[in-house]
Order: sequence, then C-alpha cells, then structure tokens
Amino acid sequence: MRVPRIVLSIAALSLALCATAQAAPIGALKLYRVPTPDSDPRAITTGSDGNRWFTESSEFLPATIGRITPAGEITEFGPACPFCILTDIAQGPGDVLYYTSNDPILGRITTSGEFLGAIPMPNSIALAGDIAVHGNEIWITDFNNDVLWRYDVAAGQFTQFDVPEPSDVAVGADGTVWFTASLDQAIARLDPSTGAVSLTTVTGFPRQITVADDGIVWFTERFTPQAVGRLDPATGAVTELPRTAVGPEGIAAAPSEGAWFTQTTKGNVARVTNDGTIVEGKVVKGSEPFGITVDAGGDPWYAMASANRIAELQLR
Repeated sequence: MRVPRIVLSIAALSLALCATAQAAPIGALKLYRVPTPDSDPRAITTGSDGNRWFTESSEFLPATIGRITPAGEITEFGPACPFCILTDIAQGPGDVLYYTSNDPILGRITTSGEFLGAIPMPNSIALAGDIAVHGNEIWITDFNNDVLWRYDVAAGQFTQFDVPEPSDVAVGADGTVWFTASLDQAIARLDPSTGAVSLTTVTGFPRQITVADDGIVWFTERFTPQAVGRLDPATGAVTELPRTAVGPEGIAAAPSEGAWFTQTTKGNVARVTNDGTIVEGKVVKGSEPFGITVDAGGDPWYAMASANRIAELQLR
C-alpha cells in the first residue's frame, strides 16, 4: 500500500527571474588523469580516510572504483560487480563505502580497498540508484519501484518506503529525508517515523539534492528551466535561479551555507550562496563534470566524465 501524500501549497513558491550576481572565476584548478582510458568517472564522495572515492561508470569496461589522495595519486579497484554499470558511492559507518549499480545490490568496499560481499536488495527488479548516509542508515533510491529503501547497517535490515519516482536523496542533520521527485516536478520530504510524504512543487524537473549545514535544501534542475534552487524547510519557500546555471547536475553542500554544483554542459563548477550570488571555477570545455564532493577544507572535487579526469578546485 502506498503511503498518503501531503501536497504542499505552491503559494510559497518564489521564482527569481532575474540573473543573480556573478563574480570572476575563482580558485586554482588541478586536473588528475584516471589511469584507465575512457573510464567515465561520475559519482564521487569523500571517504573517512581523507581520500576521495569515485565510480568509473563506463558501459564498456569492468565496473571499477577509484581512490584519489589529496596529493592526486589514483588507485583503481575492481571489478566492483560483474557485468554492471556503477551509479553512486557514499561513505558509510565503520570505514566502509557503499555503492550502487544497475544490479539489485548494495555494494561495499572498505577504505583499504577490500570488497565485501554485496548485499542483495529485497526486490529483484530494484534499480538501486543514488545514496545518502545518516548514521547507521543507508538510504537508496529505487526509481523502478517508486521506493526509497533504508538499510540499517547494525541490524542488517531493509525497510521500504513507497514514494513518488525518487531520483536523488539527502538526509538532514535532524534525520529528515529529502528527495527529488523529478516526474512530479517536486522536492519531497519523507518523515521516516510515519512514512508520510509531502511534496513542494517547483518549476523544472529536479535532479540532484543536498542539505547544507544551516538546514537549507539545495537542488539542481537540468531541464526546463536549467536552474539551481533552494527550499527553506522553516517556511516552505522555494527560490529557483534560472539563467545562472548551465547544465547543472551534481550538487554538494558548501561549508556553513550554500552549495557547490557542477555545470555539465559548460564544463565547470560553481558555488551559490543563500543570497543568490554565484561564483564559478575555470571552464574546461567538453569535460562534462558530473558528481561533486567537498573536502574538509572546503575545496570542491568533481568527476569529469568525458575528460576522464578528477578535478580539484583549490580555493586557498
């Protein structure tokens, strides 16, 4: 049985139609070549070991997971799963990273590079998608079945939440689960204690989502319009910033407030703050930046799918 949906009024929706202030490109860009040619690096996360971990998601090569040190040394581990295409990766508890693919499994690799046994998903047609981690909980989108899965690491147990077409998922510090319901053109909120889902309508089709330290929910809209947006959970107000983002895809919280996001079709990353100011890094044309993460010092690292490189924007 599907859980009831509580659809929020769109009266709180505010649309910023004017271009926001943009500064000159910032930071020093460093590029690191992935050893395997045409590996299609896409998802990236910061590991508990202080390194960045990323997926090599080529359809034509063995599924491989890469590790890059702060100095730029890359080591590759694989295959992560047989005959699969990797989707996402995130740091979990106990120095274990969790990853997903187009197979109905939840994969695991330690920060020492050891693959642990993959965990079968409860549904054999589950399409394990994007991941978010909160404490001992691993949250996984399953677009095929209109489900969010919660995997309790300590209990070794999955819980199913019926939700509308989840694309990406993020969890706030208070345990509230946020996800993009792209086909509904909405940002959705799940209360795990009750299973209640509420939707806040947006203008475009939201893709990726993150929650900043101040609790503001940030998201990207790749199509109609291309925009980056924010939702204030305290008021339900949504602000979308069109004409300021070119092919926005991955998004990650910046320190204290705001977010960093990749501009896939432009070839760079940009930061947006709560007042709508956007600053950009150097453009590398045709690089197709995709996933993004932010290190402990506040520098964004991102995967360049077409350039076969990992990029670091050094702000200091």
